Amino acid sequence: MKFERHALSIGCVLGIPIRLHISLLIALPFIMSYFPSKSFGLRLVGAVGLFMSVALHELGHSVVAQAKGIRIIEIMLYPFGGAAMMSSIPKRPLDEVLVAVAGPAVSFLLAVTGIGLYIFYKIPLTLELGIINLGLFIFNLIPAFPMDGGRVLRALLSMKIGRLKATKMAANIGSFFSLLFVVGGLFYLHDFMLAFIGGYIYFVGQAEYRMVRQAYQTDPISTLHRDIFVEVSPPPYVEKKSFRMRIKNRMKRFFR
Repeated sequence: MKFERHALSIGCVLGIPIRLHISLLIALPFIMSYFPSKSFGLRLVGAVGLFMSVALHELGHSVVAQAKGIRIIEIMLYPFGGAAMMSSIPKRPLDEVLVAVAGPAVSFLLAVTGIGLYIFYKIPLTLELGIINLGLFIFNLIPAFPMDGGRVLRALLSMKIGRLKATKMAANIGSFFSLLFVVGGLFYLHDFMLAFIGGYIYFVGQAEYRMVRQAYQTDPISTLHRDIFVEVSPPPYVEKKSFRMRIKNRMKRFFR
């Protein structure tokens, strides 16, 4: 392990470096507080499990992207989620759809696994992680570009109206969702992480639209540009803890 560019390198999977941003380490006590156990060790295991889930989500994107000939530069884990840095956007819309849905598909499998382990072995932590991955699956399918659902939307639109117009439309829809996240986070849910994610989605989505527009101005025929972009996958702990606890308690009663 070594620090480089404000991040800690923790390993390499399938040739893809995985790094923890220093802000994640600073926010670790806050993240641990989302797990209800009184044991420090179990809360730490829960936090590690959460970010392993996020890393696997990003690896889902990355493995499919590699199969499509796209180089993965690194996976970076932040307090608000993960980002897979890729050398290019998939050339074909169908490939972009496959890359985008691969991450949520991994999260869904992890959710089924975690909940299944609780059903058979009654391990509370696996239920917690299962619910988190279920939230990660659902949250990332929201069509808020550049989140996974927004990338699927952009790919489907680009089949009809081309990538430039599709990116502009998807970015505008993403801006609407980002406004909802900011307003909801600040004034209704009092969840500053949700508000931060809303702002992040807006700026990243608009930045990618400008990048695509610049590429088309340089080469209007090309549908592929060689700039780096980010897959954003915020984890579902932006939800209120009381809401997650209600879901968990109902599932416990259902599977009792």
